[in-house]
Amino acid sequence: MKKDQKQRNYKPNQSLNNSSFLRTLKRFSLVIGGFHFDVFQYLKIENEKLQIIYANIRV
Repeated sequence: MKKDQKQRNYKPNQSLNNSSFLRTLKRFSLVIGGFHFDVFQYLKIENEKLQIIYANIRV
């Protein structure tokens, strides 16, 4: 079975795009990796805010 010249298994642009995409992912993960978000601390602060608001409404 002969393949047409337009049909190829290897696409050079695909590997180039893939490598640039991987570089972007690595940069993004470096930025996110340095940032740590503590969910429990956030919830605790929100709970304290809600209690203050509730206390203000009651009074």
